[in-house]
Amino acid sequence: MNVFLAIATCVALALPAAAQTPPAQRSQVSGTISAVDAASNQLSLKSDKGDAVEVSTTDRTLVLRIPPGETDPKKGSKVPLSSLSAGDRAVVIGPAPAGNTWNATAVLVMTRGDIASLQQKDQDDWKKRGVTGSVTAVDPAAKMVSIKSGAHVYTVQPTDKTSWSRYSPDSARFADAKPSSFAEVKTGDQLRVLGNKSEDGAAIQAEKIVFGSFRQLAATITSIDATKGELVVKDLATKKPLVIKVESDSSMRRLPDQMARMLARRYAPGAPAAEAPPAGGSGRGPGGGGGDIGQMLDNLPHMPLTELKAGDAIMISTTQGSDPGRVTAITLLAGVEPLLTASPTAARDIMSGWNLGGGGDSGQ
Repeated sequence: MNVFLAIATCVALALPAAAQTPPAQRSQVSGTISAVDAASNQLSLKSDKGDAVEVSTTDRTLVLRIPPGETDPKKGSKVPLSSLSAGDRAVVIGPAPAGNTWNATAVLVMTRGDIASLQQKDQDDWKKRGVTGSVTAVDPAAKMVSIKSGAHVYTVQPTDKTSWSRYSPDSARFADAKPSSFAEVKTGDQLRVLGNKSEDGAAIQAEKIVFGSFRQLAATITSIDATKGELVVKDLATKKPLVIKVESDSSMRRLPDQMARMLARRYAPGAPAAEAPPAGGSGRGPGGGGGDIGQMLDNLPHMPLTELKAGDAIMISTTQGSDPGRVTAITLLAGVEPLLTASPTAARDIMSGWNLGGGGDSGQ
């Protein structure tokens, strides 16, 4: 929901006339509406910090519906409290409360439908102009970053207007990313950039950058606890056990045998460069005829946890993890035995660029 928070903050700052409370005493809380009682002029909110908040309004409370993407309150429309519903997003403005009940002077609302429309538009933009890759170099003097996405290397060129966010150690969701800066990027990070490419395709003018430290590994499954949604695996590189939490938005796919054998030939040492499909989100496949590996994997059907069994080989991208022995799955690929036999670096090359962002909230 980061898009709405940014919009709401801009709108709130532009509303000195709407909120009758002196600016020094004004405060605000944002969250998702859980219930509306128009007869009592009240609504309930689950704040972004997870708190239950009660909101009281009066006839003088300004309730504004903000159109998607707008930051000008003049383009908002006044709506009755009864038009709000559970699932809508709201920012409540008023004097700082003594407890958890706010006496609102203004309520800024974006409807659930408007949010979905905005998110879909943003996701489509990331699919079209987004690139994911591993950071191979950081140039502090020029304030530029180089990333490798499959067989391609891009120079990422940020500006003063570029927004920077860093993923949480335990989440690949955009919603959980924190504001960051160029100074925090380091070699080896996974970086996702939104922007237009140069004419030669070598540089990207960055509008948004989200980055973080993730792990790509090959493993064999030791045991599965479907009730807890957990796998115990043996990391094939370290030979150590690792607990992997599979969440509802973890992306899991299984390679068909034919596709696995095809990719094994292309990633095998000594294979022609043109035969190695890119792992990231924008390159072309073998012979220039398409075949982006990330898109190929995304087009595979989702695989439930119940399809896995002890002894299966998997390639997986996970969070870094606050606890190094326990991580969360971002993407998991089964049916990879031919790939692991053909190339010891296949897990890193394929998983580092596939579907980073998790949860389908890319760009949010």
